[in-house]
Amino acid sequence: MNKKIQIYSRYTGKIEDESVCGEWFMRFAYGLWPGRFLQNFLGCRPFFSRLGGLYANCSWSRKKILPFIERHRIDMEECLLPMSAFANFNEFFSRQLHPNARPIDRNRDAIVAPVDGRYTYIANLGKNAIFPVKGQEFSLGNFLRNRELAKKFFGGSAIIARLCPHDYHRFHFPCDGVPGNVCHICGKLHSVHPIALEKRRVFCENKRTITRIISAWREIIMVEVGATFVGSIKQTFIPHRHCKKGSEKGFFSLGGSSVVLLFEPQRIIPSRDMEKMSAIGRECFIRMGDRIATFRTTRLAEKNGALVQ
Repeated sequence: MNKKIQIYSRYTGKIEDESVCGEWFMRFAYGLWPGRFLQNFLGCRPFFSRLGGLYANCSWSRKKILPFIERHRIDMEECLLPMSAFANFNEFFSRQLHPNARPIDRNRDAIVAPVDGRYTYIANLGKNAIFPVKGQEFSLGNFLRNRELAKKFFGGSAIIARLCPHDYHRFHFPCDGVPGNVCHICGKLHSVHPIALEKRRVFCENKRTITRIISAWREIIMVEVGATFVGSIKQTFIPHRHCKKGSEKGFFSLGGSSVVLLFEPQRIIPSRDMEKMSAIGRECFIRMGDRIATFRTTRLAEKNGALVQ
């Protein structure tokens, strides 16, 4: 029960212990039966997260900002605004960064990290699109709530990014492309921490938003998954308008969360460190804008402003 969560950092080249917000509560809520009982009937309900959101949006919550920064060693020099500019904790939580704080890999074939997070690569979703995460398996059809769409990704691959509450919580496009309309799926708000992922089929239970992106490498699906205290998932892009790699897609309001990228079969080559760590069940910390994979070949070409096969 007291085992530390360890991740690999691309930037230090070391295995590091993860700083967990409310770790004692996580282990109680998902590891002990009294906590699981309360979590099932209270903690994962949207109204419970809305209460947390109400507090985070009030001026009283501003006093939590400095202790949070100090505890998690957040680099405020990266932030677009100083700490004094935030009227409440939620404003700080969804903070923007300076444009040069997260350089974008502009190589045409590069797929970049959409968020600051701990990344896992799943090489093969299987013939039946079974999605294994931390020992839990679930159907891609249930995850997308669209079995016909899921069939396109049978045997494909996935990249999962898990965010912690102290991370930068805006998410960005992983490649150039044209995004479609957002599909909203209502659900619960379980934590996406590994402790919770081992106990629940979180990705099929939680609130999530799904966007199909048409790129020069066919179709990609990007899914934002809400979690405990995520009051909302805000989209800031305009559907059906071409978006550049690294441009902002939206942001999470308060709490931990995840982003899932789905690729059709034989489309990508993952970064070596992420692939190696995923093979042994360890997440790899990667910042937004850095390369997480490369497209194998260009199957579609741009001609006269349109995508053609």
